[in-house]
Amino acid sequence: MLAHRIALRSFLTFALLAILLPIVLASGSLFYRSAVVAMEEFALQLADEVSGRVREKVVSFFDVPQRLVAFNVEQARAGHLMVQQPDVLMRQFMLQIDQQPQLTFISMGMPDGQYYAGSRPPLGGDRALRMLRARTEDGRAMEVLRVDAVTRQPTLISRSEVFFDARTRPWYRSAMANDGISWYAPYRYKINDSQGAYAAIGMGVSAPAYSRDGQFVGVLTADVALSQLNEFLTTVASESGGKAFLAEASGELLAMSSDGSSADVAPLAEGHRAHIDESHDPVMRALGQYILRSGRADGNHFVEVDGVRHLARWWTHALHRGPVLTMAIILPESRFNTPLRGVLRNTIYTTVAVMLASVLFSLFVASQLVRPLRVLSDWATRLTHADWNATAPKSSRILELRSLADAMGYMAGHLKEQTQDLEQMVARRTQELERAVASTQQALTDQRHFIAMLSHEVRSPLAVINTAGQLLSLRSKEAPMQQVLAQRILRGSARLSYFFDNCLTQDRLDSHNFALEPAPVDVGELCLWVTENGGQLSAEHLLHLEVEPGLSSLNGDPVLLRVMLMNVLSNAFKYSEGGTTVSLSVHREGPMCRFTIEDEGPGIPLEERRLVFEKYCRGRAAEGKPGAGLGLALVQRIVELHDGMIELQARQPRGTRFVIDIPLLVGPVA
Repeated sequence: MLAHRIALRSFLTFALLAILLPIVLASGSLFYRSAVVAMEEFALQLADEVSGRVREKVVSFFDVPQRLVAFNVEQARAGHLMVQQPDVLMRQFMLQIDQQPQLTFISMGMPDGQYYAGSRPPLGGDRALRMLRARTEDGRAMEVLRVDAVTRQPTLISRSEVFFDARTRPWYRSAMANDGISWYAPYRYKINDSQGAYAAIGMGVSAPAYSRDGQFVGVLTADVALSQLNEFLTTVASESGGKAFLAEASGELLAMSSDGSSADVAPLAEGHRAHIDESHDPVMRALGQYILRSGRADGNHFVEVDGVRHLARWWTHALHRGPVLTMAIILPESRFNTPLRGVLRNTIYTTVAVMLASVLFSLFVASQLVRPLRVLSDWATRLTHADWNATAPKSSRILELRSLADAMGYMAGHLKEQTQDLEQMVARRTQELERAVASTQQALTDQRHFIAMLSHEVRSPLAVINTAGQLLSLRSKEAPMQQVLAQRILRGSARLSYFFDNCLTQDRLDSHNFALEPAPVDVGELCLWVTENGGQLSAEHLLHLEVEPGLSSLNGDPVLLRVMLMNVLSNAFKYSEGGTTVSLSVHREGPMCRFTIEDEGPGIPLEERRLVFEKYCRGRAAEGKPGAGLGLALVQRIVELHDGMIELQARQPRGTRFVIDIPLLVGPVA
């Protein structure tokens, strides 16, 4: 018997090895590829982290000109920008540009074409602050004044007869064309100073400025030279140990880190612009060609040049009313893969060894456990089908299997007892549930009777209160305080009456004996009744009614239709600000009568539009407002009873529109 077992185990061992060895080899290969992928994912994660920091700095860099122009526009509107005193105005610009070292110009072009600016020269060794002006009394010559760092006194250092008219400059035209804050495309400075400190290309933000009385006073700008962008990118790239460039979506370079090819940086400084896909740097050129060819707005890509891989991460950033910029950061492979290769190799060796050991161990365990476990499994399967008479398997020579079989036998006995107890318990619980259902039905019946009785008892006092409120309103037309009190009484009584109508309608619809009894309804009279009574719910809103002339009668339940329209109007009043208009329009749409209710409220978010029609469900905008979440659920139920449709739409720029279609002919519904 033992020899037979040994022979079978040997057979199983060789058979399993023949099957598992290819699997082990395939698993090792798959694991290696997975490890390589993991390494690349780590590299991408590292690139994302680096690019995330770079992106924050770039976005912040381009946010400064926009915020500064917006600030100056507000200063002009408040009368704090001294547009009538050019010398003071230039000093204001000087203070601002002294605090923003990345900016080249903060300037203003006047309606008559005069120009005043505070500046930091982008080129040359002398980076002292400058004032620039082009005045009509000077023949529109461009004058550059150097500001002493200690005395803060300006000294004229350059005058060029360029006939500088601010109205002809690209930034001025961009601001006037967009009539607001906008970015303008890169352009060549028209300064022509004798030092050549402004022989560069710049771009920035401009906006028209208006005085306190709304008069146009000029165009404000905040400008940055592309050479300063180069310095900024050099600093950013040095922190990550890679390269960086900034280009327009068309591929024209705006700036690049100075560790890039000097043949690319020099033209940018001289006023010319190269294309990234024609860069002299082979890595940047390969990446630029890939970006332009793929057309992707952002992404990752491994670039291999001369046998060395580089990981590039690029993204786009759309400037407000301006060009779309492409920013890229390039990291060499040595930045991320050196520490991982040794770990990857050791991990692969260890994994292969563990897998082989696991295979051998599994083969040994399988030969000992497969057969007795199968017998136990067959017995357990019969027990799961409540076959309590199933015979327990013979005792195994393995102690754990023998203990498992004994435990399963003990468990089977307990399961049999518990099953019988459970069947008896289910029978008792079924009887209790039936009694609870009967009690609940009786409670619902009592609730309906109570609501009906309460409504009946309250309607008479409500009528008295409403009449008293109307009399008080008529008699207190000359007393504003009493008039306000009377209106509050009328709205309160209308709201309470409207609440009881909803309760009774809901109770009526939930009743087993409910049946829809359609009758001819004059749509015009229905809408007049709704607007007269609905207007009492809010004295702060304007209610506009528009009914298509000659509209035929609607065959429906008049009471339910009133409740439906009152609920939608109440919802519009509740969520619209006082003084706004709520409109109700009715017209024929094919075989349908279409009711359209529009308000000027905050609207309903897209994710809440289905939920608002569920009972007791309210949106976030309903916080702090009265209501129980029954109104729109009741509206939907009434529309469905009339075989109609209801649709919730968003209005532009704000507000909500409810469109309800009710068939002109509605049959009885039980």
